[in-house]
Amino acid sequence: MLIVERQKKLLDIIREQKTAQLEALAEALGVSSSTVRRDVETLEAQGVVERTHGGVIFRPRNTSSLALEERMNEMVEAKRQIGAAAAKLVEPGMTVYIDGGSTVQYCIEQITARPLQVVTNSLTVANFFAADDRVELLVLGGSHYPRTGVLIGPITTAALAQLHADVMLFSCAGLFENEVFNSNLVMAEVEKIAIKQAARKVLLMDSTKFGRKSLARVCAVDEVDLIITDGAIHERWSKALGERLQVVN
Repeated sequence: MLIVERQKKLLDIIREQKTAQLEALAEALGVSSSTVRRDVETLEAQGVVERTHGGVIFRPRNTSSLALEERMNEMVEAKRQIGAAAAKLVEPGMTVYIDGGSTVQYCIEQITARPLQVVTNSLTVANFFAADDRVELLVLGGSHYPRTGVLIGPITTAALAQLHADVMLFSCAGLFENEVFNSNLVMAEVEKIAIKQAARKVLLMDSTKFGRKSLARVCAVDEVDLIITDGAIHERWSKALGERLQVVN
């Protein structure tokens, strides 16, 4: 079971029961208490639950806090396959920048290359790699955006501007004509800096996002080295993007 699937199941249990003990959750999921504790910390950072002594309460800070979880439930198989293809691009010894998009979440648990340096502004990504002693983890600071559990703002961009990554793995809200878009202006600013600092930019996006325009422009399509999508992509995009597009089935 992928970490994102486990955390979804965990949240479903907490939402249904409203309150639960960590030991009971660990038994229900068939995992260790420490694993459940880390998952609960991630869900709390996303703003959908609140930890108590030995337990957890379903208490979303606002309805938008559930946005990432909702997107995790969309196009699940396509996102898993896209994530698997992206994971194969990561080689031992690389420095990889990973953002907090829902499709990217399906990628991280399929990255087997070690040792690795991971740079991220995502609390979910950071939580996944935190206990791996073969991964050197650098978490960017910034203001917490509970909708997706990422850190954004001038602190984030200033830190990122000093770094270099061999590969950038990111997702977006849409691709319209020759431009890539994000639904949040400040998140788009972080991605713009990351694109400048990465040698290879790999965009992970399912087929439903093609032809969709959103609030903030991130970059031109030709600034991205590779776009990985699923087999439901319309033929016109395959023709327009050519070798820049990798389709998984």
